[in-house]
Amino acid sequence: MIPNFTVAEDFDPADAEVVSDGLRAYYSDRAGYYDFRPLAVFVRDPQTGKVVGGLHGRSEFGLVYVAWFFLPENLRGARIGSRVLAMAEEEGRRRGCTRIALTTLSIEAPGFYQKQGYTVVATIDCEPPGLTRYYMMKNL
Repeated sequence: MIPNFTVAEDFDPADAEVVSDGLRAYYSDRAGYYDFRPLAVFVRDPQTGKVVGGLHGRSEFGLVYVAWFFLPENLRGARIGSRVLAMAEEEGRRRGCTRIALTTLSIEAPGFYQKQGYTVVATIDCEPPGLTRYYMMKNL
């Protein structure tokens, strides 16, 4: 049997679960456990309670990974980002993690993360020319 292949931008979440469930089972079999847990730190508007920014990612195998981190322009530069990141780091420590990792682009905030103690562990040139993705990590 030769399988069919599809490339999808919009897909059924149940189809993606086949992949993630299979990978979880593989990890459990090979590592003896699988400890994936979502992690989020949200910043809310004090008047409406609506989320205006924050971060989300996961913890697994002793590592916190920040997948997305956003603050609106009016909340930058007031140490709110530092506080959000510190809260994620503390939650990671509480979960037994020893490292935290993230990526950022050269047009985003590599300097901000370096001020928080993160080091660049790898870079990849992106498009357009001059755009760089930084892979950063910090010991907790």
